[in-house]
Order: sequence, then structure tokens, then C-alpha cells
Amino acid sequence: MTRDQFEISNDGITHKPTGYMFMPNPGNPHLGTIYMGSHGKILASGEDYPPREVEDMMRNMWAEHVGGGN
Repeated sequence: MTRDQFEISNDGITHKPTGYMFMPNPGNPHLGTIYMGSHGKILASGEDYPPREVEDMMRNMWAEHVGGGN
């Protein structure tokens, strides 16, 4: 898994291959809604992204983006 597989903006962060997405609540970038997409499933392409690895990378990238810690 690589950082370029994630799309990040102030509206949230998405793991593009699986569609797993975090969208922050207005006024609090550390709380929000998670959309599962195909998170934890083997994709039609045969790719398999371990859920914990996706979640950890997403959490770290989001913390960097909003300037906070984990």
C-alpha cells in the first residue's frame, strides 16, 4: 500500500482502491463518519488490502493533514 492510493482534502480522506472513507464532522476534524466501501474485502481485481494497515495509514495521514497527533 502506498500514500498515493489515498485522496485527501479538508472534506476527508479516501482509500481509492477500496472506497474506505473518513469524512470529518464540521468543527471537529477528529470526529466524523466512516464509509466502509469494500474495506476488508478482496477486490474484483484480486487485490487484498489488510484492514488494519489501511486504517493505520489513513489515521496517520489524516493526523498529518489536520496538524494534530494520533
